[in-house]
Amino acid sequence: MDNAATTRPYDDVLETYMNVNKMYYANTSSIHQAGREAAKLLEASRRQILDLMGLIGYDCIFTSGATESNNIAIQSVLRHKKPFGRTVLLSELEHPSVINVGEVMKDEGFNVRYIRTLPDGTVDMAHLGELLDDDVVFVTVMAVNNIVGTIQPIREMVRMLKAYPKVHFHVDATQAVGKMRMDYSGVDSLSISAHKFHGVKGIGALIAREAETLSAIAYGGGHERNIRSGTVNLPGAVSMARALRNSDETLDAAEKRVYAYNRKVKEAVSGLHAVQVQPGGVPHIMNLSFTGAKGEVVVNALGTHDIFVSTTSACASKLKKLNETLLAMGSAQPVIEGSIRISFSSQTEEAEVERLITALHAVHTEIGDVLK
Repeated sequence: MDNAATTRPYDDVLETYMNVNKMYYANTSSIHQAGREAAKLLEASRRQILDLMGLIGYDCIFTSGATESNNIAIQSVLRHKKPFGRTVLLSELEHPSVINVGEVMKDEGFNVRYIRTLPDGTVDMAHLGELLDDDVVFVTVMAVNNIVGTIQPIREMVRMLKAYPKVHFHVDATQAVGKMRMDYSGVDSLSISAHKFHGVKGIGALIAREAETLSAIAYGGGHERNIRSGTVNLPGAVSMARALRNSDETLDAAEKRVYAYNRKVKEAVSGLHAVQVQPGGVPHIMNLSFTGAKGEVVVNALGTHDIFVSTTSACASKLKKLNETLLAMGSAQPVIEGSIRISFSSQTEEAEVERLITALHAVHTEIGDVLK
């Protein structure tokens, strides 16, 4: 029940990964026949990913995952745009691989400002309009929040930003791609990670409308249009395309099934004392609080029932601070401290949901004395 952190790879994706390792192990940059065959397979995977995402005409730069993609997009675009403006607008809801990079870029002379959050967990579009001016060169908002699952108004933002042509609009689509359909046309760049939609770990992509606006932040042999040097992970790229195709083909049925799971869990906890469900959006992520308890205590208690959830993003779960998303939404401190994230996948089964509900009720009884 921690699929927002990572998902189990599809069996055929693992098979594809192994077969490419065995049969196409040549370096895609080598000029001999084996290298050319590997490069041909790489380009076919690149085209398939762009086609599945409805972004034909964009560039797909393979990376190690969304954290690296976010870093390349933010650092390289800001350095490219520096002569034209110094203001960066971030939502308060972003992943650490966006927030922390933005904070570091302050040392290079950039003015980082944060777009306010509405109580439902979406960005305040009115506040965004107030912040936009001729000095803004970069705006970034995630497509789906990784803590509560709210869907951000990406299309509305694309329309608003048309009046500011020098703004680069970046979207971290990690929790959306492969799980829900969203129109990304008009976005300047977006980041994805294969392991979030049943691919393998260590492969992702930065998809850009104009790759010329990107440049390297680590230097080497000039792979991936001189944006991301290093021997390309061909098995990862091919298996990522396979995972995305599988997810796309099963998405509608999976989304309907996961919506039912989400509703079932919410109904099961609705009458429990001191349990509060946060506003959400997508069906595969839900956040609820055992008010008065600590989220870590709830996570560990569920673990004794072989149910595995998280308190926050796995990339920030060991940081001893209140979650930024819930703070931005205006949640009270006891609610934030007692929050846990439950996340389903297309592979989640009805029996697992029943086990989750049984465990939630059992843990509620076990820690009932501390709940407020």
